Amino acid sequence: MKPIRLLSLGPTDWLRTQSVYHALAKLMTRDAPDTIVLARPLQPYLCIGYHQELASVLDRAVCAQMGLPIVRRRVGGGATYLDRQQLFYQCVFHHTRVPAMVGDVYARLLAAPVATLRGLGLAAELRGENEIEVNGKRIAGIGGGRIGEAAVVVGNLLFDFDYESMTRAWRVPSESFRRLASEALRERVTTLRAELPRRISPAEARSSLIDEFTHALGRPVKPGELTLEERRTIEELDRRLVSEEWLSLHANGAKPMAALKISRGVFIRAAEADTDGCHVRASFRVRDDRIEQAVLESEPERDWGGATEKLRGVKLGGWVSVVERQP
Repeated sequence: MKPIRLLSLGPTDWLRTQSVYHALAKLMTRDAPDTIVLARPLQPYLCIGYHQELASVLDRAVCAQMGLPIVRRRVGGGATYLDRQQLFYQCVFHHTRVPAMVGDVYARLLAAPVATLRGLGLAAELRGENEIEVNGKRIAGIGGGRIGEAAVVVGNLLFDFDYESMTRAWRVPSESFRRLASEALRERVTTLRAELPRRISPAEARSSLIDEFTHALGRPVKPGELTLEERRTIEELDRRLVSEEWLSLHANGAKPMAALKISRGVFIRAAEADTDGCHVRASFRVRDDRIEQAVLESEPERDWGGATEKLRGVKLGGWVSVVERQP
């Protein structure tokens, strides 16, 4: 098979780290080269998944105060904070040159990042189809999907992570929800800095990724260049991906998010109910649909300490009945 083209962009303008792989996907045909893009954003920014409602998941006023621009990608997944402490790998392949099943696509294209982490001495595993974990903690943000004729898988290696900026940027239904989410994010998402006794340079990680992609895919990976048509399409998408029309896609009322995925099986969820003359607002940390932690607030105010203890281990759908039984 033909070699895989490598575009090793290095530190790159934040928007170009998105528009490049989108342009390659848009122009993909059977005759176009399969391509792997490696890049690091020069500036921090926020990226939302294709299906998300921007005004629901991010507080645009706070993001503006923090100087964080926002882009919507054409593949799924959740909102994430991105900066130069991350090395992006973006695989854009013709769909006929990857497996037909989505899970098999992830397994093939994520084998190299997993092997890279193992080569650094970490017990990395691909879990839940498309999550890379080390010691049970998530260590990468990954998205993927089909764009035209292209199969796209994008991810990153986290050298470090700005938990505070991500936490501040969310649009949440309550500060209790934000607190639970912040705590869970710090507990469930880890980084190379946290897991390794020495600092890993971007150059070292990039070199290892290239070697592992060559080995995992059984094809040579050779440096290449963007074509003139690709450059023109990138410039078009620089405008499109941050246009208000594109950012406002899927606008349905803009209520604050009621669910936030932290890692495989772990979510923060919000709910409300009326019981015994009280309107109860609840925030939950949930693992595999069972409550690990609960915060209850109500109007009028009541002491819900006993109820929150009894909610531990309860299935999320049964929380109201537990609260109703409290004196």
